[in-house]
Amino acid sequence: MRQIGMITGLCLSIAVGIPALAQEADHNGWYVRGGPVGIFFSPGVDLSVSGAPVPGADVSVDDNYSMSFDIGYRLNEQFSTTFTFGIPPTAEIRGSGALSGAYLGDLTYAPAILALQYRIPTGMPKFEPYIGAGINYTIVLDEKGRDVANFSADNAWGVVLQAGFETMINDRLGLYVDVKKIWLETDVGGTLGAGGPAADAKATLNPLLVGTGLIWRF
Repeated sequence: MRQIGMITGLCLSIAVGIPALAQEADHNGWYVRGGPVGIFFSPGVDLSVSGAPVPGADVSVDDNYSMSFDIGYRLNEQFSTTFTFGIPPTAEIRGSGALSGAYLGDLTYAPAILALQYRIPTGMPKFEPYIGAGINYTIVLDEKGRDVANFSADNAWGVVLQAGFETMINDRLGLYVDVKKIWLETDVGGTLGAGGPAADAKATLNPLLVGTGLIWRF
């Protein structure tokens, strides 16, 4: 989790160092946001081979880094809604526990998030915290098996919780820090080697997304 602390600390340092240029303004309407995002997984798996559970099987998923973008609409002073998408990253899925040493496969995926935010009143235009909730739909764009033949994973829905803050440099331009937690499960399948027994799994991914970047209000 060192990466999360480093990203968040950098974002806070940038926000604190902004000159006092922000002014009161009516920001209702459309806006866009974009910047780098870190994706940190909390994976797990329930695995069966030829219908029999495999005790002690687990997986690990490497952290991903990508670019995230929001299209948002400010409904009023307290509420806004966003559609989030990004450049599809590729996750390396490896075995642990009873699967230790196995390189199961690679997944290239594209998460899409629709969320509603409540903006907490502070009376400070330079610091506008918010919380939010929404739904995620993750589309699997490409699957590449390694130690598993015919490796596949299903598209999946998930629930999202969100927190963050925005700080405006002027009436149009600002910075944001955003954290999203997604509860996500998908069905995974394949065969253990060419012509081997069939393997089926319910994989838990539960990623944490930590991002920062620029805001532009229209």
